[in-house]
Amino acid sequence: MYSFILRNFFKLCIIHLFFIFPVITWADSLNQTEKLVLINHKMANQSQQRINNIENETNTMRAKYLDNERLSDVNEAYNYQVSLMVDSQEHELADLNLQLQSIEETEVAVLPMLSRMVETLGKFVAEDLPFLNDERQKRLSKLDELLLRADVSVAEKYRQILEAYMVEVQYGRTFEAYSGQLEQLNSNRQVYYLRLGRTAFYYQALNGQESGLWQHSIKQWQILTQEQGLTLRKAIQIAQQQQVPSLIDLPLPMLESNS
Repeated sequence: MYSFILRNFFKLCIIHLFFIFPVITWADSLNQTEKLVLINHKMANQSQQRINNIENETNTMRAKYLDNERLSDVNEAYNYQVSLMVDSQEHELADLNLQLQSIEETEVAVLPMLSRMVETLGKFVAEDLPFLNDERQKRLSKLDELLLRADVSVAEKYRQILEAYMVEVQYGRTFEAYSGQLEQLNSNRQVYYLRLGRTAFYYQALNGQESGLWQHSIKQWQILTQEQGLTLRKAIQIAQQQQVPSLIDLPLPMLESNS
């Protein structure tokens, strides 16, 4: 009886193992399949990541290419504009060189003319009535120095010389009284001067006791009478705006003889 039971137990165990073994085998197979699926998923993810990276790099390179292409167009347009500017500047430089050459030629022609103008003005002052000698001689000296200055343009030299000429022109249109030194008989003394344009030039001592008229034809002073001196005193006061303007009768210098 015991052996019968034991045999049946073994049979049941064998039958149980027979059914359990396929289940274990199937479970192992399922685990392997899951592992393969996970590996495939992982590889697929890695592949997709590489594809995404390649796509990003491609898009980046494409964007850079488009930027470089636009930059190339911009540079080409800029270079074209620069070439136009360079051409224009070359034309301007050529024109400036021509102008500079013309200016140099003009200076060569004008400077001797300016020198002659100053020389002519000096001769005119020397031959004119002897009024404001110091002032006029200083003006001439400045003009002589001006001609030698390289830092002053020809136009400025011409302007100052012309200005000196205009001052001399104005002397012929004005009525002026001023005080100054009179050189006479190796002595200097302070006197009043009166200038009637360039028509007549007078002096009078400060005390009014002596008066003179410049005779340009003989380059000498002519002493005036006492009565003429009184009239000259009145004329000086009118010029100094110390009296109301009125008619005065003053002697005039003799006309120069043409003989």
